[in-house]
Amino acid sequence: MRSRLDASAGNALARAVLLIVCIALGSAEAAEWKPSRPIEIISGVAAGGSLDLAARAVQRILQDKRNIGQPITVINRPGSGSALAWTYLNTHPGNGHYLSLTTNALVINPILGASSLSYTDVSPIVHLSREDIVFTIRSDTGLKNGRDLVARLKKDPGGVTFGIATSLGNPAHIAIAQVARAAGTDVRNLKVVVFNASTQAMATVLGGNLDVLVSSPGNPMPHVQAGKMRALAVSANARLPGAYASTPTWKELGIDSVSRFWRGVIGPKGLSPEQVAYWESEFAWLVTTDEWKKYLADNLLIADFMNARDATRFLQSEASEYRTLLAELGLAK
Repeated sequence: MRSRLDASAGNALARAVLLIVCIALGSAEAAEWKPSRPIEIISGVAAGGSLDLAARAVQRILQDKRNIGQPITVINRPGSGSALAWTYLNTHPGNGHYLSLTTNALVINPILGASSLSYTDVSPIVHLSREDIVFTIRSDTGLKNGRDLVARLKKDPGGVTFGIATSLGNPAHIAIAQVARAAGTDVRNLKVVVFNASTQAMATVLGGNLDVLVSSPGNPMPHVQAGKMRALAVSANARLPGAYASTPTWKELGIDSVSRFWRGVIGPKGLSPEQVAYWESEFAWLVTTDEWKKYLADNLLIADFMNARDATRFLQSEASEYRTLLAELGLAK
C-alpha cells in the first residue's frame, strides 16, 4: 500500500513539475514575441502629408538601423480623418504585424460624430511627438500679417478660404476657430476646405485657389524659406525657430490661439501584452537615434515620448479636454 501511495505521490509531483515547466516555457515564448511576417505601417493621409512623413521616417529607421528581420512597408489609406486607416487596422485584431500612427483625430472624431472608432477600440503603444500650427499664405496675396487676416474676417468671414487636413474639428480647425472667435466671427460662417493631406491644401494655396493654409510647420517650410509663402502667425505659446523665427505667435498679436498636433503609435484591438511590450521597446530605441532626432528637428517637431501606459492616460486626458473645447465651439455632437 505504501509503495502505491509513494508512486502516486511521485507521479503527481512529476505532473506538477511538468506543468510548471510548460507554463514557464509558454511564458518565455510569449515574452519573446517578435514579428514573423512582413510589417505594415498604415498612414491615414495621402503620400507626402505630415503624418505620412512620420510613418516613412519610422519605416526607414526601423528597416535600415534595426535588425527586425522582416520587411516593413507604409500603406496609405487616406480619408475621414484617418478613420479609414484605423478601421482597416482593426480588421487584423490581435495581429502585431500591423501598426498605425495616430493624430488628435483618434479622440476628436468620436466627439464630432465623424467616426465611432476611438482610442478605446485600438491598442495604444507609444506617444512620440507634438507640433505647433502655423498659418501660411502665398507671398503675393493681399494679406500682410495676422492682423490683416483678423480684419478681413471681421469684415467678411466668408471672404477668406482656409485649407486644412484631414478633418473638421481637428487642431488646425480649432486654431482657425479660436482666431475667428477673437475676431467676433461665428466659426460656422467660415469657409474651411478639408484635404486628405496638407500637401494638397498647400498646392491649392500656391496655385492661388485658396487663401490660407493652416497646418503643421514642416510642409510649407521650404516654400517659406524660398519666399514663395509667408507665415502670418503661429498658434503656440512661443515662437518657432529657423524659418519661422520672425513669425509672431497669435498670443503676441493679442489673440488666444494655442493648438497642437501630436503623433503616437497604435496597433489593432486585442494585441497581447507581449506584442505591445515588443513594439514599446522598439520605439523606445527609435527615439534615441540620431536619425529620429534629425527628423524631429528638420520638421520642427517636439520630442514627447510616452510608454504604452502613459500614452493611454494621455489619450484619456485629451478626449476629456477636446470634448469640452469642441462643445464650446459648437462642434461636439
